[in-house]
Amino acid sequence: MTIVATTIVHPNPGVTWDVIETQMKRATSLARKHGAENVTALVTMVGGQGTNAIGLLTTAEDWATYGKIQQSLNADPDYQALLMDAGQLATWENYVSQTIPDM
Repeated sequence: MTIVATTIVHPNPGVTWDVIETQMKRATSLARKHGAENVTALVTMVGGQGTNAIGLLTTAEDWATYGKIQQSLNADPDYQALLMDAGQLATWENYVSQTIPDM
């Protein structure tokens, strides 16, 4: 089964796209560095409250791999710095899902 992690970013009022783009590039680079697969950045163009939200989607082969990626990320000082910076610019929602085999 594949594990899909999604982070939805809601920029704070007044935060420009350039600043968010810089943070997303840092985030995608770190996710790849630590083994996340299918790292994809998305922007919701039409979607009610989600309009203009930015999404970061990653996958992992299974729960064990997901755990290793998370452990590695959280131990990285660059990731810790990203979290500190990003927390000033936006609110973040994290979701972790599992695919359902044979559906």
